[in-house]
Amino acid sequence: MSEQNKAVIRKIREEALSTNRLDLLDGLYAANYRYHGGAGHGELTGPEAFKGLLQEMAQVLADYEETVEDQVAEGQKVVSRLSGHGRVVGELFGVAGDGKEFTSTSIVITAFNPAGLIEEEWAEGDALGILRQLEATPGS
Repeated sequence: MSEQNKAVIRKIREEALSTNRLDLLDGLYAANYRYHGGAGHGELTGPEAFKGLLQEMAQVLADYEETVEDQVAEGQKVVSRLSGHGRVVGELFGVAGDGKEFTSTSIVITAFNPAGLIEEEWAEGDALGILRQLEATPGS
């Protein structure tokens, strides 16, 4: 099951998010899904709330692509180290976008339920690194 779970994460991150095909997420999340987001995204409950966050991000980021760099799976959990690249075209972290490119890194821990659906995720990303690239912090 661990390899299947890792493949689900790759499908979400490298295919659905990079192409903004949120329909590919259908059937992958449990109804009681919970998201604990870093970088100011907060807590979300339910697959539709998570899709809403992704739709908002798609309005802010252009040409965004995410790559799964590493994965470790044990039991029903998968830990993924991700890298991302895109351009900021809307307001991100309170900074107006001007088309500047950025790269990002993040770690996401994903818990699957016994039925193989994603039940909970914890995400931590380098928001400060992105702000520095957008020259929005002192010393940028």
